[in-house]
Amino acid sequence: MTGNLLGFFIFWGIWLLVPLMIDGTTAISYFIGAWKYERSHRRKRAAFQLESFPSVAVIVPVFNGESYLANCLASLRAQTYPLDKLHVVVVDNHSTDATREVFHVEQAKPFDGRMELISLAFRGKAWALNAGIYMADSDFVCNVDSDTLLREDAIYNMVRAFVMDPKLAAATGTVEVMRPARDDIHPLRKAMAEAEFVEYHVAFRIGRQFQSVTKSLFTLAGAFSFFRKEVLLQTSLYSNTTVAEDTNLTFEVYQNFPGMHVLTVAEAVAYVEPAPDLASLYSQRVRWQRGELEVMSLYPQYLRRNPFKLSGVSTVKSLLIDHTLAFPRVVWTFLFPMMFFMGYPLSLVFSAMVAMYVAYVAIDALYMIVGFVLSEGESRRRMRGAWWVFAILPIFRYMTFWFRFGGFLEVLMEPPQWRVRNPWMQTLEGLLQLRGSVFALFTHLSHTRLVATLTHMLKGG
Repeated sequence: MTGNLLGFFIFWGIWLLVPLMIDGTTAISYFIGAWKYERSHRRKRAAFQLESFPSVAVIVPVFNGESYLANCLASLRAQTYPLDKLHVVVVDNHSTDATREVFHVEQAKPFDGRMELISLAFRGKAWALNAGIYMADSDFVCNVDSDTLLREDAIYNMVRAFVMDPKLAAATGTVEVMRPARDDIHPLRKAMAEAEFVEYHVAFRIGRQFQSVTKSLFTLAGAFSFFRKEVLLQTSLYSNTTVAEDTNLTFEVYQNFPGMHVLTVAEAVAYVEPAPDLASLYSQRVRWQRGELEVMSLYPQYLRRNPFKLSGVSTVKSLLIDHTLAFPRVVWTFLFPMMFFMGYPLSLVFSAMVAMYVAYVAIDALYMIVGFVLSEGESRRRMRGAWWVFAILPIFRYMTFWFRFGGFLEVLMEPPQWRVRNPWMQTLEGLLQLRGSVFALFTHLSHTRLVATLTHMLKGG
């Protein structure tokens, strides 16, 4: 009896308690880091006011952006930072729609700063960003995606952070997901968009604040990042050697400027559209994962760093946090069905599933509570309205984990590409190709048999 009881606790302790302890410990560490950042950075910056205003070049790469470029430029004209200190450079990445016409309409509107367009004869986001950087005549360089909107105080808050910290080399803002545009959106689509909002909010308000405190920020978000120009010009700028040109540049800044900082400025907020469908979400997460692995291979010195040291960038530590610690959840995908076939009662298997899900719901609820406390204004109101999302977040995270796992496979099987086809479309294409091959085979066999029959008849005649 004692042996059976001990075996019961060992089994469930390993498969239930250990994964939850790992996730719980990670959550507590993030909470502490976020609170520390709140006390030591954001409050100090809020009390500091700029007395002089350095010049800022805002680089906006765009490809076929006729439907959203105007909104991006409108958010730049609405900045509280002195507009005469802004130099907006829109780089047209060989668009085939009315992007240039939209730009000229926006350029004609009142704006105290400079706004100009560069047209490239070829495509590539890295080349577009670099072309804009070379055109910049400013103290700071800011990169903003053409489908991104900046909150009105975003540039002011960024510049203030750099003025306060002379050792700040580069920074990323807080990226938040906007509400879906359509009011009649499908409930499942709305649920996915709200889950994506909470995921981003928690990642930037908690995860990246923790990384800022521990000097381990992994990526300067491509949607909104900020650089000292003298720092940026002492790098190779953006490169197309990986599909994650923003992460690649982040690591080069670390490598070239070991005595300087790379942080997240929480109060500098940018807004992005939610993924329009599962295919786009899949493509995005696969690209993120592939880019992460490609960058890791380019900077092997960070692989050799101690992953259990709290401070500093370690690619092994990032893999542990992002993937290894999430792996126990994936094990259950295969373990739960096997438990039933191994003789465990169905009621016990179902109870274990419910217990695991409830535990992860509780962890995500804690993340949301801290994210709510650290937010302000519209973000806090949005978090309050999305309170129910904690119940579906484990499902959303489980799904996106498998999407990112596809990035591992693609590194081994596919050439680098910005747009990634989703697996169900690839499967459909494969089935269609298989059908075509089978049809061609039967056509060939029928033709061969017909020729043989006619030849036999002629010989017989």
